[in-house]
Amino acid sequence: MKKKNFVMMVIGTAAVFGMTAGTVSAQGQSSYVQYEHAWPEPGQEVANIIYDTDLAADVDDAGALAMLHAYADQGKANLLAVVADSSCLYSVSCAEAINTYYGRPDIPVGTYKGDSEVAPEGYTYCKPVTMKYQTTLRDGNDARDAVDIYREVLASQPDGSVTIVSVGFLTNLTELLNSQPDEYSDLNGIELVRQKVKLVSCMGGNFQDFDSAEYNFMCDPAAAQLMVNKCPAPIMFSGSEIGINLDTGERRYEMAQDDPVRLSYDLYLSDDTGLGTRWSWDLSAVLYAVEGLQDYWSMERGDVSVLEDGKDTFEKNEKTGARAFLVAKADVTQVEARLNEIMISAKKNNPNEEKVVCIEDKNGRIMRYGANGETWGVWKNDQLVNYAGQPGAYMTLDFEGVGFDLYGGVDADQGMLSVQLDGQEVSVIDTYAEKRVGSKCLYSARELEPGKHTLKLVISEEKNTNSTDSIVRIDAIKLYE
Repeated sequence: MKKKNFVMMVIGTAAVFGMTAGTVSAQGQSSYVQYEHAWPEPGQEVANIIYDTDLAADVDDAGALAMLHAYADQGKANLLAVVADSSCLYSVSCAEAINTYYGRPDIPVGTYKGDSEVAPEGYTYCKPVTMKYQTTLRDGNDARDAVDIYREVLASQPDGSVTIVSVGFLTNLTELLNSQPDEYSDLNGIELVRQKVKLVSCMGGNFQDFDSAEYNFMCDPAAAQLMVNKCPAPIMFSGSEIGINLDTGERRYEMAQDDPVRLSYDLYLSDDTGLGTRWSWDLSAVLYAVEGLQDYWSMERGDVSVLEDGKDTFEKNEKTGARAFLVAKADVTQVEARLNEIMISAKKNNPNEEKVVCIEDKNGRIMRYGANGETWGVWKNDQLVNYAGQPGAYMTLDFEGVGFDLYGGVDADQGMLSVQLDGQEVSVIDTYAEKRVGSKCLYSARELEPGKHTLKLVISEEKNTNSTDSIVRIDAIKLYE
């Protein structure tokens, strides 16, 4: 998806993926992938979807996932898997929370595990949804590798039956194409995709203004290059120019009050008037993947290249072009109405729901005590993160339940934290890290005896010798009642 504001961090993607090797001839001419068949027509049969998302900084990823669940409820789609291509630790756990709420907790989920960092932490809604809803994943560290999920799911499906909906960076897909035979398939990544994937519906590119790079391509242009140059399956691009003209989200108030997608939009838009909307890049890619062109769009088929800065080029080739892009056809209000209708029709289906409660500073249940005159403060970079730096400072929480997850930050100036439960020390956590992570799960205990418990967190006298201070930052506590 394209974001309003973003931080772009790409670490050695060309070196990691070897993106352009073998894709440009000695004369500098691109060797395009060709597709000598009629273009696939979504909407003719049930769509078998793998959803590849950068669910993090923007909210249309969540709306698109709600659409997929709605289509599944209607028998128009099977949601085979969800993989996160964002570096945000809470992307995949947020996706799992949404899947569970809508009644599909067993859908395989995975996340990018490579070295590149292509997104900000994106805590706006992914973190609150993870902490306030039922999940098995505490954060992305608990999740499987996205490529492992891809290969397992693809290998299990009939040939030519899978549609990949890619609405984020092409990072996961490049690693899939570069993957080697494994326990799931004797085929390498390119051959596995050739055998199993009939279509990729990709939110990416800019096919109206070729002088501007679209966000997903710009954040990891080397990945976009490899995908465009080597993917053997046809790719339909829903370019930036499509979604930016479609506003959705104003009907979220018709969704259940406890719906995590409604919460995601509320947090992202910070609008209590009922009129706030967001552009709909990702939702358009899902609409095409399941319903096809209909009267919404026409298409241009041809050959696409991605430049080193993420800008794209297009050459028309109606006979054998393996790439195409959507062209707006219907009035935008008609498309917006359809997107809203599908998104809000997803319904809760979680009869075995576990009760979870997120305890933050504003709850008032956490008691905080300073040391040597210092009091706990609120970290300026995140209004709900409590911090202190004096050994002996502590906080306590009385609760009744069967478990908890403790969330907080790690950084180069942080100290050690003693975790005490019902008067006994159960762990000492070193929150020092060479590289800052604003929030992650620091400790978890999910199989406590039912009943009343007291949790006490104390800043230790000792600290990591590499740390410059003893600061501890506590984000929230997720209780299982």
